[in-house]
Amino acid sequence: MTALGLLVALLAALPAVAAPSPEDAVPAPSRQPSFDSSQQSGVVESRLRIPAIGVDETVRSGISLSVIDRGVAHWAGTSAPGGSGNVVLAGHRTTHSRPFWDLDRLTDGDLVFLEDGNGFDVIYRVSDTFVVEPDDLWISYDFGKPMVTMFACHPRGSARYRIVVQADLVAGRRIA
Repeated sequence: MTALGLLVALLAALPAVAAPSPEDAVPAPSRQPSFDSSQQSGVVESRLRIPAIGVDETVRSGISLSVIDRGVAHWAGTSAPGGSGNVVLAGHRTTHSRPFWDLDRLTDGDLVFLEDGNGFDVIYRVSDTFVVEPDDLWISYDFGKPMVTMFACHPRGSARYRIVVQADLVAGRRIA
């Protein structure tokens, strides 16, 4: 009986890794397929800052490999920073500029700053981290709230899975 009690206590102490339900998500009408030519643009459209892990990077439009190789990439057709949907960002962890090297070190409550089209910071707060299969495209769908989803290969040096960090909108304009 003591062993069972210890097992229950141990399991209760482990962190829960629960991804949002894909059933709650729907593709945004403007979201482009990953293979669409719009994913190759590479035009600079924003800036991403994540103080907790030292990220300060330009964000380019499109998630083709040629764009991701240059830094943080914004999935064409997903929400713009400060918009009502899901801003989806991809980046490498171990190759090229490796902007998401420490993505797995983000914790709930860490702040994410994304510049909107007018040069103002939009602020998000990390709310969830989980791992998915590479073909789990539902992470790029809308979840009915303003948020940002960042993803990269996982674990470092492997393309076996994707680590996903989601953050909820806190403020739409720079304060002070």
